[in-house]
Amino acid sequence: MPASNNVFQRNANTSLVAQLIWKQGGLSRVDISRTLQLNKSTVSNIISYLMDIGLVNEGEHREAASQGGREPIELTIARDFGCVFGFDLQPSHYRSVIMSVDGSVLWEVKGTKRQISFESFVLSVVDEALNAHSGIQIPILAMAFSIPGQINAKEGTIIYSYPFGLRDYHLKDFLKTRYDYPIFIENDANCAAWLDLHSTLGHDFSSNAVSVVADFHEESKRNDSVVGIGAGFGVIIDGNVYHGSHDSAGEFCSITWNRGNPNQSGLSAELLKKTIDDREALSEWMVDTFSSLVPFFAIMDFKTVVLHGNPFADGAWTRKVLEERVPQFIGVLEKIGCDLVIESKDESVSAKGAAYMYLHDLYSVPGLEDDMSDRRTWCDIVEFLQFQKEEGRG
Repeated sequence: MPASNNVFQRNANTSLVAQLIWKQGGLSRVDISRTLQLNKSTVSNIISYLMDIGLVNEGEHREAASQGGREPIELTIARDFGCVFGFDLQPSHYRSVIMSVDGSVLWEVKGTKRQISFESFVLSVVDEALNAHSGIQIPILAMAFSIPGQINAKEGTIIYSYPFGLRDYHLKDFLKTRYDYPIFIENDANCAAWLDLHSTLGHDFSSNAVSVVADFHEESKRNDSVVGIGAGFGVIIDGNVYHGSHDSAGEFCSITWNRGNPNQSGLSAELLKKTIDDREALSEWMVDTFSSLVPFFAIMDFKTVVLHGNPFADGAWTRKVLEERVPQFIGVLEKIGCDLVIESKDESVSAKGAAYMYLHDLYSVPGLEDDMSDRRTWCDIVEFLQFQKEEGRG
């Protein structure tokens, strides 16, 4: 079927060009042609199309090469083409962002929603973002959610979330009955990995890294059934977030964990609750957690490990504890040449990562093995955005 092959190749080349502009920006048509090894006329046609639909803008002229010719024009992603909502939902709090297609954060908020059902929690957070979006006037491309627990990202289901007490819950189906936007669901640590892949690691699509997201569960002070601290591990292999055979990658258990224990370790609940305001207790948790990672890092040969979250807020203290009390972890990082990066100040890491997960999908190049029935072409996206504008939604 030559026509289908032509359509596939056209979509693939369009995505290649759009992805390169998103990743690097400031490139000229000649730069793109040279980098992607595409014919200059092919690149010019694709750029004309991307400009027509409003995804790409022309910027400043650069000086022409010494041999003369036209001044090359820099190309960038247009911020007002569309935006994506990113939500990080936790039992004690939430974080929401609205991110444009160029990766700029247009709005963000944090807050708490207590003593309401999970579904009411989700809807209230989405409605808050929709109200904020009314003043932004950029069409919405998708909504992406970060949830703690075992998540089937392809199906949009929560297989099991201990923090929320949910099992086999079809969150995507629930949201689809209320909103007509594409819906993406992902584990919270995996969302942090998506952020690191495109931010901390600088669009390094060949990277092997680990994103550690730790958080204090402050409601544990009021609820004895809630653990005081938790952590997730997003694994990046060859520039993609790894989900595992059963969507359980990143769901951590330490070497002290025992069968049947709902917590991540064998440490006592009393000690885990103290980690919020007791540094000695937090040190013990760090020893238990990071000593468990030594064999894993030795085997996998990662390039970078990034620590996110309030437990690592004091970066100097965190490094000191690791160096003095978990020297085997620091030693294995040195042995394999793995960089330790502490990025603990951004509380919206998983919400932003959820948005980046969608942008990664938006700009990714379709493969022959992809299920195209579940993937929107650029024509589909433009059609959907035009529909929103006609309805006055952006």
